[in-house]
Amino acid sequence: MSNYRKLLAQESPEMQARVEKRVEQVSIKLALSQLRDELDMSQAELAAAMGVQQPSIARMENIDHDPRLSTLKRYVAALGGELSIDVTLPTGKRVAFHL
Repeated sequence: MSNYRKLLAQESPEMQARVEKRVEQVSIKLALSQLRDELDMSQAELAAAMGVQQPSIARMENIDHDPRLSTLKRYVAALGGELSIDVTLPTGKRVAFHL
């Protein structure tokens, strides 16, 4: 078990849920900007491809923003990519949704 998991296990369930939610938010935002950076695309260039203003991209990449699935799909499509979601059920079965 990682040190992070050991420390988190010592916290209350409420605190664990808050920490996990925050980690998820940060991970999504970092991934978005990393995708854009991978293609050497500026926020302004991506905004033009999406038909929005640059501040909209900055908001999407902001840690406190919770983008809608449709927005993520448009973001990825503007990069030339495709968005998919993988679901793993408690039974171990995995299902992929290509959006």
